[in-house]
Amino acid sequence: MKKFKRFIAVMALATVAISVVGCSDTKAGQAEDTTQTTEAKEQGAEATAPDYSEYEKVVVAEVGDAKVTLAEVKKEMAYLEQLLMMQFGEDYKNNEEAMTFYKEQQKAILDYLIESKLLVQDAKDFEIEVTDDEVTAEIDKVKANFESEEAFTAAMEQEGLTLESYTQFVKENLIIAKTLEKVTADIDVTDDEVKAYYDANISKFTQPAGAEMAHILVATEEEAKDIKKQYDEGKDFAELAAEFGTDGTKETGGSLGGFIAYDSPTYDADFLAGAKGLGEGEVSDPVKTQFGWHLIKTTNVQPEPVVKTLEEVKEEAKAGALQDKQYEAFGNHIETLKEKIKVEIFEDKLA
Repeated sequence: MKKFKRFIAVMALATVAISVVGCSDTKAGQAEDTTQTTEAKEQGAEATAPDYSEYEKVVVAEVGDAKVTLAEVKKEMAYLEQLLMMQFGEDYKNNEEAMTFYKEQQKAILDYLIESKLLVQDAKDFEIEVTDDEVTAEIDKVKANFESEEAFTAAMEQEGLTLESYTQFVKENLIIAKTLEKVTADIDVTDDEVKAYYDANISKFTQPAGAEMAHILVATEEEAKDIKKQYDEGKDFAELAAEFGTDGTKETGGSLGGFIAYDSPTYDADFLAGAKGLGEGEVSDPVKTQFGWHLIKTTNVQPEPVVKTLEEVKEEAKAGALQDKQYEAFGNHIETLKEKIKVEIFEDKLA
């Protein structure tokens, strides 16, 4: 079943590669949280459209009458390669961890391309039809993320696509989506299946120890001590944050927005250590992190993990159980197609 979840995930990754280009700008006035361990950096440089022409004739798989080329694989891998460069640097190919992940995803993408062609070839026999109007509507949704038609075209070219190839890509994805819908239309789950899903995925329904947090960030310990003194004398924490805070959270009274687990990898470890152990509504003494000095306030404190009951999460558990059952049915359908349509893979052609 994991394989078919991965198929859907790869399809989603492929779909988002273009639309994300049109949504990359940071909105004006958005608060910046300097307790987080990483900063988003805009990639403003103009990207050169990759040239895949030398790979167009390299066949890595035959699927019935259709072929999967190395160019298709590389186009799908382009967005992943960008992510790997951001995480591991431009020399990521010399990093064992990065390349292990790369090869796993390359295999997943090849499987996705093969299975897509299986579904497209079988669409007529399975009575799946996609109209030009449906394709146009989907493309228009993506275009809405861009300021102009020219910007959309530039994004396609950046991904090595033409309008014709992108239109075919959208059509194939609609065929896949309609096949999934048809294969799973009559599937339902029993109470026993919901209970089994809940028991097998108990970690999904467990809220970790943590709290809602607010902070005031300043440059020096002396400033932090002075603000803490004012708080102890009765001044409001949110007002102090608005007056003295030096990061974007001052606009929200220092609030970091929502529940934060004490073991969250997103936030600075020293910051979380300073928050852990604080009681309800308590404000810490000055806490030093890589960003400066913080006063931290915690509310809705949950000192220990809490497992939600099945009754509390029944609808969520039912949705998860149903999705698993649908993916299983979809996977079985693809396996049936593999018995019906010959598939041959040439792994030595992958580079």
